Amino acid sequence: MAVLVAGSARGDLFSPGELAKPHSGLEGLANCTKCHPEGGRLSQATCLTCHVELKQGIAAGTGLHGRIAQSARACETCHVDHQGLEAQLINWGPAGKRGFEHSKSGWSLKGKHAGVKCDVCHDPRRIEVAAVTKLLKEHPERRTLLGLGTACASCHFDEHRGQFEAPCHTCHQETGWKPAPAFSHDATDYPLKGLHTQVGCAKCHASETDAAKTFPAPVSETFLRFAPLEATQCTNCHKDEHDGRFGAKCSSCHSVNGWRVIRNAAQERGFHENTRFKLKGEHLDVPCTSCHGPSPGRPAKFKNLAFGQCTDCHADAHVGQLTKADCKDCHSVEGFTPPRFTLADHQRTPFALEGAHQVVGCGSCHQRQRSLLEAVPAALKKKLKLERRPLLVSTVRFDMKTADLSCGGCHADVHRSQFTGKTCETCHTADSFHQLRFVHDADSRFALTGKHAQVPCAQCHPQTKTGAVRYKPLETGCASCHADPHVGQFKAAVCSKCHSTEGFAPATEFKHAPPFTTFLLEGRHAEVACSQCHQAVTLRNGTKVSRFVGAPTACEGCHADFHKGVFEGFAP
Repeated sequence: MAVLVAGSARGDLFSPGELAKPHSGLEGLANCTKCHPEGGRLSQATCLTCHVELKQGIAAGTGLHGRIAQSARACETCHVDHQGLEAQLINWGPAGKRGFEHSKSGWSLKGKHAGVKCDVCHDPRRIEVAAVTKLLKEHPERRTLLGLGTACASCHFDEHRGQFEAPCHTCHQETGWKPAPAFSHDATDYPLKGLHTQVGCAKCHASETDAAKTFPAPVSETFLRFAPLEATQCTNCHKDEHDGRFGAKCSSCHSVNGWRVIRNAAQERGFHENTRFKLKGEHLDVPCTSCHGPSPGRPAKFKNLAFGQCTDCHADAHVGQLTKADCKDCHSVEGFTPPRFTLADHQRTPFALEGAHQVVGCGSCHQRQRSLLEAVPAALKKKLKLERRPLLVSTVRFDMKTADLSCGGCHADVHRSQFTGKTCETCHTADSFHQLRFVHDADSRFALTGKHAQVPCAQCHPQTKTGAVRYKPLETGCASCHADPHVGQFKAAVCSKCHSTEGFAPATEFKHAPPFTTFLLEGRHAEVACSQCHQAVTLRNGTKVSRFVGAPTACEGCHADFHKGVFEGFAP
């Protein structure tokens, strides 16, 4: 007893107080050295033995803990324990949690961010650091403020639904989503001039609805369509009141300053008709300086200008993709878009369009590839900038030499590799995915006969959890699709021994004679209904099944003894 009392007193002497709930598993003298090496002061190294999620940030010098100077990085400064089971392990200081100086974490709260409650951002679903995610998965009871990203998309839903590749701060600021003060329409491919500056955004940018449920959730289910947006001709937005009688170039007569402000571009530039280069189409509105100068380092020049080829004035908008083609094959002076490239032209390419491919939008195959902008020579960019000419480059990919022109190059494998080694054309046509060349009787190992020919495909080929329809491997035995109506009475028998695909009943292949059975139906027995001898038996689960195996074959098994046992013992 004396020893126990002494031990208890010793525990009170050395323990400064009860540990907080997160550390309660370390309670007891035997665990002291797990945090206090050799009974000494706390060690940052021992803390990090458990709190491994902090190591990455500390090593990289990022986040709150990584930005604390090494000399001041003593865990117990902010995390004081032995204050009782319900004590908080984070010392937020006199101002409390809301008074925490967030800039110490490397992310200052400015504008609208300053008023957001901590839990809104510090939601476990927003965590991006793998070590922190792993920690919470292993210890779901833990709570943490670590692991968040600092990109807008880490916390906010993309309200533009992927229309822009540029970072959010290109247009928006932390003071609020609207207005977008950093956005300038003049920096787009369509600068607003004249009366266009007074038009509301929604007049040109139609509203669309996206009701998808995601996290983070969108602020609004509706959004404006900004890109891609066709704005190369007036008729993209305005009705042609002249029904095409005066051509497609409205600006030949009209101005963005007003519909009734009439001009005559051809007359304004009429003097140019006396030169070797007649101005037509879009060329009527090109500033003189774009062709003649002057520009920095280049004096004005009016004679002996090269103009025989489009490339004498225009940069290659396709960045070397179509070096063997002539610009005039697809474009005219009426405008770069829409091109004159027709279906007949496409049929002369290595990929002739057949069937449904003929109605697929060009952009579905020829997608925009931003890397083409990076392929523009730096010298050309500098030259155009000096001449105050815009860099007009099409980011659409046309050079398909390295593209996979097989079906798999554009289409996802909806069969999830079930038919590896076979081409899609084996079963499908270009006219429609659902128009099949596949013939079940000839192209599979299971010919559809009898009733099987009437069964919907999905009955045998179900949809799996991945969304793919299961075609192979599939069992072809009857039991793989059909339940055993005989409940195991004929375990060794094959269904087709008695039944055919024309129908389960009657069992057309079965004969009440050897080798099926040793009980021949003779005389009046041949007229008896099957159910008279093979009566239904109710199983424990309530299922009723006809009894075949073990059915009686002796007379008394079915018939009553009308002789009351008088002839018992006599041979039949």
